[in-house]
Amino acid sequence: MRRQLGIALGIAGLMAGGVAAPAVAAETPSPKRTYVVDCAGELDFKPKQIVFACGDGGVYFGRIKWSKWNMNEAVGRGTLFYNTCEPNCAAGNVLRFKRVRIELGGVASGPGMGTMVNTFSSLTGTFGPEAGPAMAESATWALDNPIKGS
Repeated sequence: MRRQLGIALGIAGLMAGGVAAPAVAAETPSPKRTYVVDCAGELDFKPKQIVFACGDGGVYFGRIKWSKWNMNEAVGRGTLFYNTCEPNCAAGNVLRFKRVRIELGGVASGPGMGTMVNTFSSLTGTFGPEAGPAMAESATWALDNPIKGS
């Protein structure tokens, strides 16, 4: 079961790319901040959750508390929520992996929303000695959603 979960999580991460949940309120982007791009293509600063399966929201980091956030990196802790989708996604069990260390990096800069925008392009989750759903201590996902209207 853990092996299947690891494979499924890896495939979900590769297929969906990494993205954050929709921002609460749109703001004018600042070139002095670095953002995460959510499923709707909106910029999110210090999101409380980052979704990897935009179609059904079945794989995401939630309850994130950031201890560091600057132009080049962000570090925090959160819970990985993973829907097993067995027997189907509507009736699947949601597994939780708590106290995961989350690191954002790989800053990309470019034009967007009328200004220069900095966005994180990768997320690494470190699960610790109990290992995570991929049966590894850490995993890295791409954060590659396009910015809305760009």
